[in-house]
Formats: sequence, C-alpha cells, structure tokens
Amino acid sequence: MNGSILPPIDPKGPAHRRFEAAARAAGMDPNDRWVGGYAAYEWEHLRLALESYGIAVAARDLLELGCNVGGSSVVLAALGARLTGIDVDPLMPPIAEANLARHGLAGDIRLGEAGGSLPFADASFDIVLANSVLEYVDPRHLDATMCELHRVLRPGGQLFICGTASRLALRERHSGRWLVNLLPEAIDDITGRQLQRGLAPWRLARSLSGRFAETGGDQAWLATRRRIHGGVGAGVSAYALLGRSIGRTPGWFTPYIELLLQKI
Repeated sequence: MNGSILPPIDPKGPAHRRFEAAARAAGMDPNDRWVGGYAAYEWEHLRLALESYGIAVAARDLLELGCNVGGSSVVLAALGARLTGIDVDPLMPPIAEANLARHGLAGDIRLGEAGGSLPFADASFDIVLANSVLEYVDPRHLDATMCELHRVLRPGGQLFICGTASRLALRERHSGRWLVNLLPEAIDDITGRQLQRGLAPWRLARSLSGRFAETGGDQAWLATRRRIHGGVGAGVSAYALLGRSIGRTPGWFTPYIELLLQKI
C-alpha cells in the first residue's frame, strides 16, 4: 500500500453505499466530519504523529482499542499494519469495517465487552493504539484495561496513547463544557446523570506503573506539533519548557494526553 496518499473512495460505489447505510443505522450522518471525514482528518494528524514518534506500523500486528467509525483504522491499514480493531459499542464495528472496505482496505474488527477481558491470546500484538478512547473508560476499569493491554502486547511492545482528553483541562475537550472536569464523580451518583470528563493523568500513571515505561520524549511531542500545525507557538513552547523543568513529557499535562510507552 502506498503510504503517501490516503486510498481514495468511489462515492458512487457499493462499498461507499454500505458505509453510508451503516452510519445511518447508528443514527450518524455519513457526511459529518467525524464520520465520513474522520479518516481524512487522521491522515493529517495520527499519521504525522506516528512518523514523529518513529512508530513503524507496516507489517506489524496492531490492535486499535476503541476503533469507533474506523477513522484511525483506515490510516493504520493504509500504512500497512496488520490491523485488529475492537469497540464496545455494537454499532461501531460495522461502520469501521465498511469504512475500511470503501478505501479498499481490510482489518479484523471485533466487538468487545466494556470492562471485560480482551478476546485475544497473550502476546498477540506488537503495538496497541488508544486514540481518543481512554477518557471513556470507566475509572474503575482503567487498571484492568491497562492490565489487559499489557497482557496482549509482546515483550517490548509499544502502547501509543493520543488524542485523549485530560482532566487537567478547564474545558472538557469533547463536550466543550467548562469546569466539568473539576466536579467529583460522586455528583453523578446524586444526580443520576453521568457527565463526560477527561482522563485524570494521575490515575493513568498509577495504572501504567510496573507495566509500561515511557519512551517518547519532548522532542517527539514537539515534532508532532510542528508537523501538524506547521510551527510551534508560545503555548506549545511553554508546555515543553514546563515538561523539561519537571522531567516529564508535555503529553502528561496538556489538554490532550499523548504518550508513547513500552511494555516492561
């Protein structure tokens, strides 16, 4: 597969029509940027991040945790990964499969169980991608999820966490609500309404401890910003400076968590 261009689709072909039907069956607009346009978005974001971090996916067994509509799946398959995707929402795998097919790509897309074991043998994958998904994992299940990712990775395997809304942000990145990240989960039990919050970096750190070691540094994080945005502004430079001063990659405390880790 040519990794220099996103494989085109035939807007009048049967594969594209199947994608549109699957999206509409899930109550989605297939023309929405985050549905039909998601692969194009990730081609200009995830692909550049993978290159900046030196993550070579071609001819490697890769698990995408939370494949959603397949935006990242298309990019990974186009770059030559032996792709397996999994999602706990039963409406998502048919859309992801159809998204791959309309680009002339293939992958093994499965339905998973929230908070349960992954349906894979030990040491099945070289790489796991968690793109914009860990913030949706129930905090009570986060440790078990990391345990499972550690189990299915091969020795020295890589875990790339990216696009993950952080609880440090004053404005929750997906819902756009201000200050919701400051509210304790106990409020949800009182109101009976579960609010979307970012992932708390301190919880993530605890779940990674003893399982994964960080390998991507501030230079890879900065290179990703330069490649995606064409430069580095004052805010990005400030995050990088803060990271160097405390010995942490900026991806730990920026509005979106971004970390490259290795199984230990």
